[in-house]
Amino acid sequence: MNTVSEKSIDKQEARLKIQNFADTCKKFYQGELKIPEYKSISSGFGTYSERNHKTGMLRLRIPAGELSLEQFKFIIDSIKKYNIKKVHITTNQSIQLHNLAPEIIPQLMLEAFDNNIITLGGGGDFPRNVLCSPLSGVEKGEYFDVMPYAKMASDFLIGLIGKIKLPRKLKVSFSNSKKNIVHATYRDMGFVAKESGKFDLYTAGGLGVNPEFGIKTKENIEPNEILYYIMAMVQIFMRYGNYENRAKARTRYIPRTIGEEKYLSEFSAILDEIKNTEDLTLNINPQEITKKGSGKITQKTRNIIEQKQENLYAIKYHPMLGNPSLEALEKLYNAISKIEDAKIRLSTKEEMFIINLNKDETQEISSLIDFDNSKTELQESISCVGATICQQGLTNSSGLLQKIIETDKKENFKDGTLPKICISGCQSSCAAHQTAKIGFKGGKKKINDVMCDVFDVFFNGSEIEGNERFGEIIGTISADNIPLMFKKLGHEVEKNNLTFDDWITNNNNRFLEIVKEFSICNA
Repeated sequence: MNTVSEKSIDKQEARLKIQNFADTCKKFYQGELKIPEYKSISSGFGTYSERNHKTGMLRLRIPAGELSLEQFKFIIDSIKKYNIKKVHITTNQSIQLHNLAPEIIPQLMLEAFDNNIITLGGGGDFPRNVLCSPLSGVEKGEYFDVMPYAKMASDFLIGLIGKIKLPRKLKVSFSNSKKNIVHATYRDMGFVAKESGKFDLYTAGGLGVNPEFGIKTKENIEPNEILYYIMAMVQIFMRYGNYENRAKARTRYIPRTIGEEKYLSEFSAILDEIKNTEDLTLNINPQEITKKGSGKITQKTRNIIEQKQENLYAIKYHPMLGNPSLEALEKLYNAISKIEDAKIRLSTKEEMFIINLNKDETQEISSLIDFDNSKTELQESISCVGATICQQGLTNSSGLLQKIIETDKKENFKDGTLPKICISGCQSSCAAHQTAKIGFKGGKKKINDVMCDVFDVFFNGSEIEGNERFGEIIGTISADNIPLMFKKLGHEVEKNNLTFDDWITNNNNRFLEIVKEFSICNA
């Protein structure tokens, strides 16, 4: 079970902070605090005011994305208790609760804390939720199980909250294979598993404004020594990070400021000092899965994944827009609570995996949540919550994705005719549009003297380790025209009797022509 470690955080002090925050929360929603002042405080508690400034959201940290059965039950009970209508699985393996009445927020924080879910550091200039490949330990082709190390890293970083002052947030992730879905090679800090059973370390990367791929900082790290490297990253960030200019305060600006050579030299020097003065060596014995399967599934669906353990499976639950229904969550909990060794993992793709299922368990759970599960490639697309909720958002990204999905259904395209896409409502790249095969970034532009929602179209990005690349902007389309563009694209692919992935191999130029046809420069 994930727990808030006694060593990592002072529970009494944390509870007192939350109780004191309740007064700040009340003052803001009564109009006694300005938005920037409240945000500077609330972000550190994992809560932000929503767009209307009458409701708020709360971000629940789920270390390494593994959600215990007890935590899962608490979340479901809270949704019912407070009649929460919008729940969102984030791209940082957290769960966000939206449209919360002000008086609920601090109360829910305390209740979450008492159920081993913390919100402290869920926003603001703190170490954020540590990410981990969601199928680590069960995925075919992985190098080794990185989950135990991600959990220990999370515990360590949570323990630093309130003890250090960072210039900005620090994102750390652990990848178990070249799929790199946690973007370990371009986070502030990413541990990348190797076939040798060791880690390579990439640092000073990140998406958003002025994106950078990470610098390979160290190779062949012994897994039990990861905390030395994390502490070195924390210290170099505090030493060279920009405390004056928030726009240039992320780790990726440090090598630009002092030079990559000096950055790597300083990192090594700090690392050596820490190794000589502190004992941060871990003692982890990863547990093997001993559960036995009960036979093979011959007719698999897109949401059933075969594990590396013989005759065991994982179910992928991807609710559209990343917003699970209460009914599906309750059905999942009731079923999983009776299954031996079943575990729940959140993904960076706004989805949930249930792992360690035998044949009968797999088929049962798949059937239970089928009504709320994505059934096509397009429906597994990723979108941030967008400007109707987020203060930073410029456009209604989730609303756009909903309209594209509706177009797909209306045209009755086959699965795969339209591709999976990533839509961010602003340049922050919460949906990682910059490294998506097809991505959209929201903005504003005047069209015929009217300010309109528009989206830059990114094409041919990649998150795969060793083949990382940023997509190229190939056009800018008004939000109203994007569903029409997908309608035309779908019919173009369909007449060739291919999936989009097969069609695009030989039709890059045709795709560019379709995008150009709908771009605002041709409007």
